[in-house]
Amino acid sequence: MSDKKMWKKWRKFVLLLIVPLLGACTHYLPPPDSISPGHEKGVLRETPSDADLFHEGMSYLGGSGNNADYEKARAAFDRLVKMHPESRWKHLTEVLIRVIDDVYACRGRSDTGMDRLLRENEQLKKNNRVLLEKLNSETAKLIQENDKLKKDIELLKSLEVQLEKRDKMLR
Repeated sequence: MSDKKMWKKWRKFVLLLIVPLLGACTHYLPPPDSISPGHEKGVLRETPSDADLFHEGMSYLGGSGNNADYEKARAAFDRLVKMHPESRWKHLTEVLIRVIDDVYACRGRSDTGMDRLLRENEQLKKNNRVLLEKLNSETAKLIQENDKLKKDIELLKSLEVQLEKRDKMLR
């Protein structure tokens, strides 16, 4: 057999092995109509639908154990209002934006209220410490005074006993 014939057979054999392997590495792309909005189509991205933006915003509001991210929710709702001004979700979205703004306003007020309460609490603690120190010093003074009075009473009793003895002696 000549080298050319041998080379052609090997080439066919190698091609028969490589083509199925390359085919197995390719991946199936769904038809264009089944690609959900927001996925890339070519170079440009398709704008998300109003329902997708509404659901995205609602998912950021939390629920079922998730923490709410009001900033992301508000951003999604803002995009919905700007991108789809005629959407059926527009009015509900505007209400949700106002509610989110109210939540932030309440948080701001509660933070200032909390700061005021913390300052008052610290002032009360200081006042309590001062009063406790006064109480302790007055208690110590009263204990000393009480001890002195007890000694005076004992002295008076001993003097009374002595007086009685003198009276007996004088009689």
